[in-house]
Amino acid sequence: MLQDPTGRVLYIGDSATLSFLQLIRMMVETVSGSSPFTNDPRRHKIVEGQYSLPSGYRHTHLLPDLQTAHVLVEAFFTNTHGLLQVFQRDVFLENLDRCYTDPLSTESSWLCLLNLVFAIGLTMATPLSGSPEALIIDKLRTEHLDRAEVFYLNAKSLNDPMTGLEDQDFWSVQALLLMAVYMLAKSKRNTAFALLGMAARSAYSLGLHREDTMVIFSVEEQRARKNLWRSLFVIDRLLSCSLGRPTAISEDDCSGDSLHPSEQAAKQPFNPNIQSRPDYNATGPSALEAAVRSCSVIGQILRKVYQQRKISTRLAQEIADVCKSWPRALPDMLHWRQAANASPSQGVAILHVNLFYCHSIILLTRPFFLYILNMETQRQVGQSPSGGPRPYLRMEKFSEACVIASTHTILLVQNAFEAGYLSRRNPAVIYFLFAAALVILSNEFAGLYRVDASDTCIVNAINTMNYCGESDQQASRLVYILSTFRDVVAQQRMRRKQTATGNTTLPSISSQLYGNPCQQQSSSANIGGLANSTNPINANSHLHQVPIHIYPGMETAPIHSPTPTFQQPHLAPPLQLSQPLTEFSVHLSPIQSPPSIEPLGTNAINTPLSKPPSLSTMLDLSALDATRVPSLHSEGSGQDEQIDFDALWAWPSNTPATGSPRTGLEAGMLERVHGISDSVVPMFGVDRNGRDM
Repeated sequence: MLQDPTGRVLYIGDSATLSFLQLIRMMVETVSGSSPFTNDPRRHKIVEGQYSLPSGYRHTHLLPDLQTAHVLVEAFFTNTHGLLQVFQRDVFLENLDRCYTDPLSTESSWLCLLNLVFAIGLTMATPLSGSPEALIIDKLRTEHLDRAEVFYLNAKSLNDPMTGLEDQDFWSVQALLLMAVYMLAKSKRNTAFALLGMAARSAYSLGLHREDTMVIFSVEEQRARKNLWRSLFVIDRLLSCSLGRPTAISEDDCSGDSLHPSEQAAKQPFNPNIQSRPDYNATGPSALEAAVRSCSVIGQILRKVYQQRKISTRLAQEIADVCKSWPRALPDMLHWRQAANASPSQGVAILHVNLFYCHSIILLTRPFFLYILNMETQRQVGQSPSGGPRPYLRMEKFSEACVIASTHTILLVQNAFEAGYLSRRNPAVIYFLFAAALVILSNEFAGLYRVDASDTCIVNAINTMNYCGESDQQASRLVYILSTFRDVVAQQRMRRKQTATGNTTLPSISSQLYGNPCQQQSSSANIGGLANSTNPINANSHLHQVPIHIYPGMETAPIHSPTPTFQQPHLAPPLQLSQPLTEFSVHLSPIQSPPSIEPLGTNAINTPLSKPPSLSTMLDLSALDATRVPSLHSEGSGQDEQIDFDALWAWPSNTPATGSPRTGLEAGMLERVHGISDSVVPMFGVDRNGRDM
């Protein structure tokens, strides 16, 4: 439960990243003690935007000039591409010109929708710097009042869809959805959740969820109804997973192809030599379909995992098998490799659909990551050896997939940022980026997996969030959280390196699944904190075997040379380790080669950067089906490992919650927190086939 600015206490469920953040704070405080990250004075509050205009503001209902109107409408369609499709773009532009040609014949309902489009377009606009569009947007944003808020309030005063809920029509469902999207962009998530619920109920009453109601409408009307229903579905799943609350739309109530289109012919393999720049109308339907398929998986995860508050590796594998079909059905024009040459609208669509896919993986695998994270932090506070393989092989692959999908999320957002079309106030991107950055920072805090260029990913995530935070108050708040967590991670790294001896580093999954550890050849390492600049890490990436994974983004191989990191001035100087370390790496590199800039460290490598591996090999699923590990897929290979969420919030406690393993109880020993408290640190509820371990 978190408090909003008005004093209300709001429910935030398990699937929300804010809940994950609170669990991480608990673990971090137990391991490393108090810090600005764990003792954040605003940790029990939730950011909710407020109206800036005075309550007695007089609505003028004036429309901007036609050129400004076209700029705002274009910004709306570009920045919501792949997220929702409320209107047919060409039809909307025709109606816009007709409105300015003959304003007296324009209906108030359409003016309401137009003002909502203006509000969202101005809020999310990202024009090219120095362009005529940028001059128009900058002029609107530098006024003494929030012009986007003026458009929004004008829409409500013209024809508020909430004043006549008993006689709602199709346009009012469109308006409620647009109002929810604007509230999301304004960081008013609770209001957006309520508006979306109203829109969904109204859509149900109009029969948008049933295919058999379509026969009385024209082809154009059928398309509009399906697109609106699917757009509602996407925003509903986004709100539900981000707030941890029940969904407003149930797939069981939908019939026919109201959500899912009819089966299509098998897609041909992606050809990297073919570059395409399809127009908006070509990418729109495919992008919305791809987003719906990811949101359908997210809905399954919310219903089968987070609503039940438990997960097993068997259930996770069933959902993972569905996830693996998503990239195969993705059209080439929405492949991430098209982003480099894509138009802004196509690039935004590519960003949206791939982020939804990555987050479905994160949402599915994060409980396993939390369990492995908790187990390793217990080993650290108990000062027990951590060099051996961890006992939960089935959980390991899902835990590692969480780190991989998080890294790809940051890479996708970073490339959109570098391409210049990333909006500062895109609520979906901000949420997905924050969720991914927390996973990467948590992984670095506990030292679970070695990830190439992890420091660069963290710095890029914080820099991108800071870019968004210049206009978005929620992003500004998230910058503080990520920055303070980064500082804790840097300090924990130093403590871990100072106490490191011999082969105490954690093995990667490759050594457990393939049994092929390889000794690192170098006997020295540059030990330091996380980067505080955008300089990339100077490291060579190599791709070797493809491990079996639900997400095709991982290539594991031994590290044959140390990865230099950045040095923080306030940290202790680097230590020379007495003997080689056995380390493995998850190799992930940016899509584009970073500039050849030497890192700021005492042992910086002077060799030039090698070209990082293409992400095509990381995101390609074609190799997965041909290679299977019996220990992960055979029914008789091991017991089904389960995680019970109910015990999670009992951590730490002197009495482990029901279902929690009591580490060391058989020997009469309890693992305790050394140097912080005498409390027991139980692992949150894990059992095998319902039995205590």
